Amino acid sequence: MSIEFTDQAVIYHSAEDGCWIAHSLRTDQLGTGADMTRALADLIRAIHQVLDVSAADETIAFLREAPAPIQALAKTSKPLPREIYEVAHKMVHGNWPADIEPGFRAPDDESFSVQNLQLAK
Repeated sequence: MSIEFTDQAVIYHSAEDGCWIAHSLRTDQLGTGADMTRALADLIRAIHQVLDVSAADETIAFLREAPAPIQALAKTSKPLPREIYEVAHKMVHGNWPADIEPGFRAPDDESFSVQNLQLAK
């Protein structure tokens, strides 16, 4: 069974954990990383894993809305440049050179929304 859907995510810095967090709004999955790109790539991998499991077992639901505070944060976040999503996607699929650091950063008090996160398995 193939699963394709469009997700949304919010990326924010966690002062408590000292890392960036990418949070899916439709699957409630998390990705973490030292920068925004790595957090988003980690989230994409996590969602792929959930899609793999749910494709193998149709009784497992992969859609679960993120908590209300995360949904609210996404509504007030700046749009993430599409190029950062594209780099994260390339990292996940092995199409980004390992010797080039993609470490996009922003001020720790800013959050970013990702619209049209295309996922398929």
